[in-house]
Amino acid sequence: MRIPSEQSFVPIILGGDIGSYSLAREFHQEYGAISAVVPSVMTGIVDHSRILDARPFAEQDNEAAFLDFVISLGRELAAGAGGPRPLLLLGGADQHIRFIARNAERLRVWFTVPYVGEEQLDRATEKDAFYELCRSLDIPFPGTVVHDCADHADIEALPARLAEASVPLPAIVKPSDGVAWGQLEFAGKKKVHTVATEAELKDLISKATEAGYAGTLVIQDLIPGGDSGMHIATFFSDQDGKVRFASCGRVIVEEHAPGALGNSAAIVAQPNDVAIEAGTKMLNELGWTGFSMFDMKLDPRDGSYKFFELNPRLGRNHFYISAAGANVSRFYVQEFLQDGLPEEPEFEEFQNEHLYTILPLRLLRRYVPEDMKEKVERLISSKSYSHPLFYRKETDPRRWYYILVSTMNHYRKFKRHYPAP
Repeated sequence: MRIPSEQSFVPIILGGDIGSYSLAREFHQEYGAISAVVPSVMTGIVDHSRILDARPFAEQDNEAAFLDFVISLGRELAAGAGGPRPLLLLGGADQHIRFIARNAERLRVWFTVPYVGEEQLDRATEKDAFYELCRSLDIPFPGTVVHDCADHADIEALPARLAEASVPLPAIVKPSDGVAWGQLEFAGKKKVHTVATEAELKDLISKATEAGYAGTLVIQDLIPGGDSGMHIATFFSDQDGKVRFASCGRVIVEEHAPGALGNSAAIVAQPNDVAIEAGTKMLNELGWTGFSMFDMKLDPRDGSYKFFELNPRLGRNHFYISAAGANVSRFYVQEFLQDGLPEEPEFEEFQNEHLYTILPLRLLRRYVPEDMKEKVERLISSKSYSHPLFYRKETDPRRWYYILVSTMNHYRKFKRHYPAP
């Protein structure tokens, strides 16, 4: 689908995953807008779509080439039927937000950029800086040790450091630099690792270092409980740094395939006052602008929510917000392309309950925790559930065939990586 010349503005979305498609869908639902979507490769998520114009670019890790491509796209799409039109540049993944922040000066010639600068980005997303911020604001987080892979001598001191920080084994291990980690190749690599012994921990560090990872690894207390202990909170802050909107959700089940480990597969949108209070406190301290999302887990040992990270963008599964009735595209348009969000309400906490799922309902029901079964069944019975790819405005049968096959494929993946209890 080509972008009409008479369209008043154009969203340009870097990325091609389910979150990028969700953004294109949201702009189409709210404004009838066709978005330009820039995946690294064409997949069924964006292929044969009638609501977006796919402009694939394979060399997204070549920053100079990618920048030239994005600028050329801006030069092309800025010309509308009535003259120059605004272009809204959005990123679907962390590496896109970092790319936009590093090149903001050149990109702002053609695009409206609704993100913070590099300094705020570093303070919010570098794991050691984030946990220091949590500590200073008295926001709970898991016991944490940050290991510098470039410091080979430090590995011998790890057991003592783990004991001092109250991080028993088994523990969670994840990279501070997710972008660099994603580019690594080594046997057994996962997005997030669980290590049971000191030998496993040292082996993982050794493999990562030999593969070329020179950043830091975060070693954390493994909080008890399954996927349904995970919670998310999404915020929008205006250009003055004031938090204007929040929507929270409880994860029902996550994906467990190695490359997607930790991605939510089903979420129930529901209020969470504790998460909103803590998230607002941190965003005010940062002077944040635009969307942000926090991951946290309810610790059954003390009843607190332990914060894991701040994502400097809408999450991959952010459609849980729009599906519940608060289309996220309106915040971008009103705040950055129009006169700003209305003065009233000053702050909106979205409290509608809704079930977001990328799983077939029959499969989902196998993983719903006991304390959520009644609510989930009520939402299903009232048709208060949504799949981000199930959009009626999409009419190409080839696309619906892909959606059917990929949705049913979850049975195979869950059987292999996360069998139902």
